[in-house]
This record gives sequence, C-alpha cells and structure tokens, in this order.
Amino acid sequence: MTAHEARTEGERLYNARLAVPQWQQIFERWARDSAAVRATARARLDLRYGPQQMQTLDVFLPEGRPRGTLAYIHGGYWRSLDKSDASIVAPPFTQAGYAVAVVNYALCPQVGVDVIVDQVRQAAAWLRAHSQEWGAPEAPLFACGHSAGGHLAAMLLATDWPAWRPGLPAGLIAGAICISGLYDLRPLLHVPSVMAARPFTQEGAPGLSPALHAPPAQGALLTALGSAENPGFHAQARSIHAHWRAVHAGHVDCAGHDHFSILNELARSDGAIALAALRLMK
Repeated sequence: MTAHEARTEGERLYNARLAVPQWQQIFERWARDSAAVRATARARLDLRYGPQQMQTLDVFLPEGRPRGTLAYIHGGYWRSLDKSDASIVAPPFTQAGYAVAVVNYALCPQVGVDVIVDQVRQAAAWLRAHSQEWGAPEAPLFACGHSAGGHLAAMLLATDWPAWRPGLPAGLIAGAICISGLYDLRPLLHVPSVMAARPFTQEGAPGLSPALHAPPAQGALLTALGSAENPGFHAQARSIHAHWRAVHAGHVDCAGHDHFSILNELARSDGAIALAALRLMK
C-alpha cells in the first residue's frame, strides 16, 4: 500500500465527518438543545477545576441529595466542541438522582492529548474533593465520554490514582461508559484529518492508548457503538474488549446509529445507553 493509499484508507476508517455529511447540522442541534437544558436545569456553571482557561465544568443537579456523580467528557477528536454542546446528556442521570459534571478541556493543537489526559484527571480529582459542596458524596464517581471523550474516560479508568497523586484512592473511578471510543491511538497516525491537529506523536501514542495499558484493578467498563459507524471504531471496540476482558461489563449495540446519532441513546431517558449506564451505576 502506498502512502497515499494508507492515508485514504485511514480517512475511510476513522473520519466520522466524512461518513456523516450532515455533521454540522447535528452539532448545531446539540448546541441548541444543550442551551435549552441549561436554561431550566438546577446547575452550577463554569466551575474552575484547574488554572488553564479551558479547565471549567458544569454541574447539573437532581432534586434532593445526589447519590453519586457522573463526569461526562465531550468528543471532537480532542480538537473541537465544548461542554456547552453536551448539556443534553445530563437529564437522564439527574432524573435518576445523580449529579452530572460536564467537563471542558484545552484543545489541540494548542496542547497535546497528553496534556488533555492530565486535565481530565485533574477534573476527576477536583470533583472528588468538591462534590460535598453541592451535597454529593465523594464516591461513587463514574466517567462517561463519546468518541475522543470515550478515550479520555477509559484513560481515567486506567489511571493509577495513588501514583498520579498520593492520597487518592485506587478506585477513584467506579466505572466508565465509553461511547464510540478510541482505545488504541496508533492507527490514527495514518489519518491526516486527525493528525493535522498534532494531537500526539508516534512515540507517544502507545502510552496514551488505554488498550495497551493493563486492565484496571478496580472499576468496570461499559462500551457502546453504532452499527453504521466507520469500520475503525468497530476495530477499536474489539481491541478494548480483547485487552480489558476482565473488566468489560457489557457492550451496547446501537442498531442503525452512526457516530453522531448514537448520542440520542445517551441523552434520552429511555435510550439504550442511558439505561445500560444506569444499571452499571446502580
């Protein structure tokens, strides 16, 4: 295979925008619907969890004392989107009694994925330290993410927390719900539309790949994937199942959904992913 053929194949496998031409309209709908959620929700917005400009999060609260917290991490191949596009994920979980923290992070190419991983770790540690300010317990804390956010949620589950910051418990993340996630970053080195943002290097990709880490000693992984997604995302799901079989608590097949429409199954109270996530969390 020539270099040009490899690049073309990489786009076919992993360029979700190429596979879903109406992606811009979908992003605009997410933003509108998320603004509507924020307009009526019980929420604490733009809380700062770190020193950098983008290190903020929004916390959505249930009626009454939260039974735990779900940290949601948006996708966008580490280079686009914002927490303000992702408020739509909160209602199914606040209705079930959980606090939901929607996390922002700095974007590529201003920073690399290694920095982003450290930022979402800071967000998780901050949530544990501050959750009692809105009546939530320190634990359980769950992570959830879509696409690149699924990668980041898996990295949180894979983190050796006491080694990262002494005093934190090994089981800081009780479970991760990873939707259309990326678990082995090495194939993305051959996707020009991804690498244009300089997210990581060939040398750095293995260390940023959850599937190449040992399975976490504590916590559980739930994965979800749409049947109409690019073939590369199907390969990614097979990879994490093979490497993390011991902690892989289940997989949600979302028939007919593409890389973007799959979020409907998380944002609806009767959605297949929301229901499976709540079963895991309970």
